[in-house]
Amino acid sequence: MDFGAFLRYWALTLAVFVFYLFAIVVASLDVFADLAETARKRRAERKPAVLDPNPLASRTIAQTIFPGPGQQLDGMRGWVAHLAEDLVRQVNPRPPVQTLVLEDSKGHPFVHFSNGQRLETYRLDRAMVDAAMTGDAARMAEVSERLRGHLTADFLGREDARPARTTELARETKPAAAKAEAAAPAPAAVTGEPAADLESLSREERLAAARAKAEALRAARQAQKPPAE
Repeated sequence: MDFGAFLRYWALTLAVFVFYLFAIVVASLDVFADLAETARKRRAERKPAVLDPNPLASRTIAQTIFPGPGQQLDGMRGWVAHLAEDLVRQVNPRPPVQTLVLEDSKGHPFVHFSNGQRLETYRLDRAMVDAAMTGDAARMAEVSERLRGHLTADFLGREDARPARTTELARETKPAAAKAEAAAPAPAAVTGEPAADLESLSREERLAAARAKAEALRAARQAQKPPAE
């Protein structure tokens, strides 16, 4: 056997194989380049997307605050939201009203009612809502009537149904004034006036009475202090 002829045969075979492999690689690169050029031309032919500098310009404030689907509420907000939705179905204002419940920094629920053009917000006392959630029928009725009255007044135009507005300061003044009255030895003698019934006074008069009693207590404490040596 001629060993030199054998090596020449396989050397030529290997050269032909390398040649065809190189030709396949070059052809593949050409195909890929053609495809990339075609894709680039198609992208260039498309109209560029126009970005809206203010996507909320066509929306009202009421249309921008509601959460998206899937957002879950916690216990108190979920309870208030369920109650508010029931009241909306009962009052049935037109156009339809949506509800949203948020909380302030102190945990008091904020109930938002919106029909897409008008947004109204009402604040509920956290202690009152906690009592209603635990089964207090009086607090439950108070929460329902407050929300129903505001909803009826603002979205049905019946101002006679609007409940009296109260503030956290007014609610806290009543128990504070009662404690001051119980602790004071003789508030009528100090102030020179008979004690007034807080329930029959206005908010400003109740606050003034509470301040007067506090001043009287402060003066009584100052009078009880022993004189400085």
